[in-house]
Amino acid sequence: MRLFEEIIGELGSFREAVQRGSTFRAYRAAPGSAWPQSERGSIVMKSETAVELGSPKDESVSFLVWTEDASLVKDGVISLIGPDLAESAVHSLPFGKAVILGVNGFTEENCYERHREIELLRFDVNLEGYMMRAVSQHMREWSRISTEALAKGFSLKIMGGVLIEMYRSLDYVHAAEILFITSSSEDVRKLRGLGERSNKIIGAMNKMAVELALDCSTCEYNEVCAQVAGLRSLRDSLAKEK
Repeated sequence: MRLFEEIIGELGSFREAVQRGSTFRAYRAAPGSAWPQSERGSIVMKSETAVELGSPKDESVSFLVWTEDASLVKDGVISLIGPDLAESAVHSLPFGKAVILGVNGFTEENCYERHREIELLRFDVNLEGYMMRAVSQHMREWSRISTEALAKGFSLKIMGGVLIEMYRSLDYVHAAEILFITSSSEDVRKLRGLGERSNKIIGAMNKMAVELALDCSTCEYNEVCAQVAGLRSLRDSLAKEK
């Protein structure tokens, strides 16, 4: 299914444009879990926090896209535009995260459930000194890193490596790439524009999967379905079944 290929292409152009005006690094994810685990639901208190990413007072966006075209994914690459955690001169940073996955075997019948499984996987990240809260419908992600974890070397490279390893653990994910942005609120807002487009595609896909009636004339996703061939294919397939 071809749903996000255009957005993935624009993510590459966006990264090239933004990185020219800011610090840019590309890391290679290290094999194996690179940080000790914590208990599920552990909390980092405000008094223990060294750095906050995407707090309610800062810009924040987090979204995920996937493709069956392996050429569109730089497998194992973690790109960072802006300072890493230990380099920040402030305790609160805007935060952008875009995950690009290379997948296989996605069909009209399984794409809804598989996307839900992928989306929920980030809530299974339990790292010592790291706390994350997310609001998926608003594409926001807020995390705290403790002073102790930062002193021991916790970084976005480590966090990205753990995430990539978790995504690859799914038998239908064969490649994973992550883009982090901490450079400025303006850059995160620019990334949000691409995230909002991906969110509309996901919204349309989810609506088709759970509703028995497919009345395009009254659907709020009519415009995006007209633009994305994969959504039209999904709609036609589900309409035949229903």
